Amino acid sequence: MLRLIKIHPAYSRKSFTGLILGIVVFASILFFADLEPGKPEITRTFAVAMLMAIWWITEALPLPVTALVPLAAFPMLGIIDGKTISETYMNHIIFLFMGGFVMALAMERWNLHKRIALYILKFVGVSPARILFGFMLASMLLSMWISNTATTMMMVPIVTSIILKIEESVGREKISKYALGLLLGIAYSSSIGGIATLVGTPTNLICVRILNVLYPTAPEISFAQWFLFAFPITIIMFAGAFVLLFLIYRPKEKWGDLSSDTFKVQLKELGKATYQEKVVFVLFLLLAVLWITRAEISTGTFIFKGWAW
Repeated sequence: MLRLIKIHPAYSRKSFTGLILGIVVFASILFFADLEPGKPEITRTFAVAMLMAIWWITEALPLPVTALVPLAAFPMLGIIDGKTISETYMNHIIFLFMGGFVMALAMERWNLHKRIALYILKFVGVSPARILFGFMLASMLLSMWISNTATTMMMVPIVTSIILKIEESVGREKISKYALGLLLGIAYSSSIGGIATLVGTPTNLICVRILNVLYPTAPEISFAQWFLFAFPITIIMFAGAFVLLFLIYRPKEKWGDLSSDTFKVQLKELGKATYQEKVVFVLFLLLAVLWITRAEISTGTFIFKGWAW
């Protein structure tokens, strides 16, 4: 049976070495270390953490398989019971993040993100300040609902194509510094937009989950509450980042040859919105509305009971 399975020799040696090294380190910590006398659970947890770190780095096992190690190791070592550790793998926070991730994949699959970005750019105009503002605005709005990394990766091909179009019109020398500002604007705006909603970045969801674990009796932070608190901060940071980037990376000379139809041409190349794009867009709007209206929204005398009640 084993002879029928062919594995690349280099990968096989690396995996086997990592597998053995992880077990040796795990056993050494478990049997010969005592990080805090009277609390063996701390040492056992550290041993499992080192085992997983080595297996992840060396890819001794598939990454998802290594991630499941605590599910078996923690109950066996008496660190946490099986029910408690199982709940951490399948709780509502993880499903919330998965929902945003699946929506991001659907938007990317049918180029909806590109159409949204180009419509925004078409609306704001073609001057250096407006193009930078348009890309940053599109990145911020998308990253409010999609992870920062996914938003940046989806926006880079769009900004690259626009940079090439501008190069054809004004020349590479006039655009080189400004192009760097555009790329930085996408990265910064994606991070800034991720602050605004719970699903904008995984760290927001981790914050809510840690709060639930440490303070079980504390009031729940709903999607709407987070948005009302974080969105004004997002706007202030976005404005500051835009002004700073434009002042540093603005072109020294004015653009005179750039056509106002640049983004219209890009939209025509996409063609008419497909049935799949329309469905994804409707589902995206529906998902956003359901997220915001799930829990109670209270603003002074107005109280809206969420649909989850």
